[in-house]
Amino acid sequence: MNSLERVRAALERRVPDRVPYFESVIDEKLMQALLPGCDYYQFNDWIGQDNVSQNRSSWRRDNVQLIDERRGLFRDKWGVIRALGPEAVPAPVEGPIKRPEDLKTLNPPDPEDPDVLGHLPELVARYKGQKAISVICRDAFFEAAFLRGTAQFLMDMVDNPRLAHELIEITLSYNIRVIERLVQAGADVVILGDDYADKHSTLMSPAHFKEFVLPGLKRCVDAAHRAGAYVIKHTDGNIMGIIDMIIDTGIDALNPLEPQAGMDIALVKQRYGDRVALVGNIDCGYLLSQAPVEEVRRVTRWTLEVASPGGGYMLSSSNSIHSSVRPENFMAMIETLREWNDASAR
Repeated sequence: MNSLERVRAALERRVPDRVPYFESVIDEKLMQALLPGCDYYQFNDWIGQDNVSQNRSSWRRDNVQLIDERRGLFRDKWGVIRALGPEAVPAPVEGPIKRPEDLKTLNPPDPEDPDVLGHLPELVARYKGQKAISVICRDAFFEAAFLRGTAQFLMDMVDNPRLAHELIEITLSYNIRVIERLVQAGADVVILGDDYADKHSTLMSPAHFKEFVLPGLKRCVDAAHRAGAYVIKHTDGNIMGIIDMIIDTGIDALNPLEPQAGMDIALVKQRYGDRVALVGNIDCGYLLSQAPVEEVRRVTRWTLEVASPGGGYMLSSSNSIHSSVRPENFMAMIETLREWNDASAR
């Protein structure tokens, strides 16, 4: 199998020739520490990653119009003020919809804009048919929440449900078309990246998730499938209260199964492994950033032991390989996966 075939097998809950390594974002600092002078493609090939991603934000200091140089603030295409920081995605700071009346003057971005594709054509030209080409998209929560501010948007679900529904519908019309365009341009895997939970529970009640977010999530999943892509649903946090609803949308895989949030991959595999593939569970907080190397090896081996039997699992971090991940811990994870796959092949 090549990498694409391997990822397809895992996402279809079949047994690949070896457990794939699938990662959406790897920080430049870590790449340079391990392979000085490399670019993302060289690093991706060097570690044997089975997917290839855009791996960089569409926002950089050199391509945004800053409104506050010192704080690194700029407005994105939705009018949300964001702050550039050390990680790939700038943090949302303030939304443009202060009052319901502001919805009348909202000017949504154009999903047909050429820059929607970013450098996906470059990935397709280099890797199509060889590695799984993955893209991160939005579904039915983040864009709407950022327009109002997440706390206010969650309150809107109770106090102003009409506004919440309107915001979701406006952003969905954009997000669904973007998904279609990315798949038509060559993406094999759509990662729906909106987070619904923190380390303790979902950000909204299961009832509010069902009313406001679930229908839009289902529409995004269906759009990606119709266009010809697999769908991985990414959401940080403890999602056990809504996991059945998420899986019922027809997603192909669930990610990242954050262990620090109480997502027990052995339990999830036992309960849901016949319905959905699993991607992730290697803690990118303490484990990959602070733990002794041998602990990384032990946890990685245990995860492979409980998640890989019967297929339907791809090794990945619990969010991303961010700037605080220790190079030696990252390599301990990769080397343990290689050892596991070599032993399984014998």
